[in-house]
Amino acid sequence: MALKVETELKVDSEPCVLTWSDKLYVGSADGSVKTFDANLSPGLSWSAHGVQLFAIAVGQSKVYTASNDGGIRVWSTQGQKEAELKTADDDISVLRIFDKTLYAGDVVGNVLLYENNEEKARFNVLEEVKDLWFTPPYLFTVRDLDVTVSEIKPEESLSHFIALHTMEGRAPLYLAGTRLLVTARGGNNLRLHDANHETAFKQLHEVKVSDMIITSLSVNGDYAWTGGWDGIVRRWKINIDILEPAGEINLGSCVNGIATTMDSAYAIMSGGKIVRIKVA
Repeated sequence: MALKVETELKVDSEPCVLTWSDKLYVGSADGSVKTFDANLSPGLSWSAHGVQLFAIAVGQSKVYTASNDGGIRVWSTQGQKEAELKTADDDISVLRIFDKTLYAGDVVGNVLLYENNEEKARFNVLEEVKDLWFTPPYLFTVRDLDVTVSEIKPEESLSHFIALHTMEGRAPLYLAGTRLLVTARGGNNLRLHDANHETAFKQLHEVKVSDMIITSLSVNGDYAWTGGWDGIVRRWKINIDILEPAGEINLGSCVNGIATTMDSAYAIMSGGKIVRIKVA
């Protein structure tokens, strides 16, 4: 199945991170947040930090941003600053929202949970958190060698956790229902696991998805999208226990991030380009 570029545009600062939540939010190297509608028509933009954004997340009508100037900043979707969240004074690598809770992972292994702009709990998994995912009670964290699966129950303890399992893998990772997708240690392959402690998070399938390092992974419904240094975006059907090829397109430049909707994927690329991709 072929993929095609539906829309593309050039922006004035290198896009570094992105997320989709009724519109596209892009964090740039100059510290700004830019918004776009589904067709990549520009919307609001604002200066969020003085330096490059490392992470961005959107939920509960809030935009959360982090960079190496310290802290996590909270914005309205109209770009008004609402709060600055206290962190462990280390760079935040990833921000994700699950239910009404913001999860932040930093470079020294802290996973911080925030509700209503207040820290709720903090767990230290002992190594840098480059990506994370949560499905109660499992917290998945990863750097570049192993995925750690921890059991956390913030309603019972604000710092205690149980390390349940480790498996080979590196960022990025993504939880899709009962399946965990994680990049293999070499950075070129994608692994599909059963996201179940009873099966010891059994590996179900592995497929090569890039000739170079994978930088980006996003899932919507039964389809996963990958991108990386080779400039190729690939689409994969999650068919129960295997990953099946479902289209690819060469964008000609390193892919820094991917976000997906039901009918499109958005890729940010080195050189300052943003593209919308659809199934032909």
